[in-house]
Amino acid sequence: MGKSITPWGRKCKAQMAMMGKTLADLSQETNLSVTYISSIINGRIVVPDKTVQLISNALEVDVTAAQ
Repeated sequence: MGKSITPWGRKCKAQMAMMGKTLADLSQETNLSVTYISSIINGRIVVPDKTVQLISNALEVDVTAAQ
């Protein structure tokens, strides 16, 4: 079984809902695939800090929540 969603992932999901953004919107903004973003936010994979920062910036989420 994969990893569970992190507090940062929960914040990302909540912020996406508040901003009315979809994974497709986020994909276009970050130039990352929808599947990749979903896997990151849902805690299934661990990625470099730079990638977390990219998503955090697009969603205006505090990156320190990911640490």
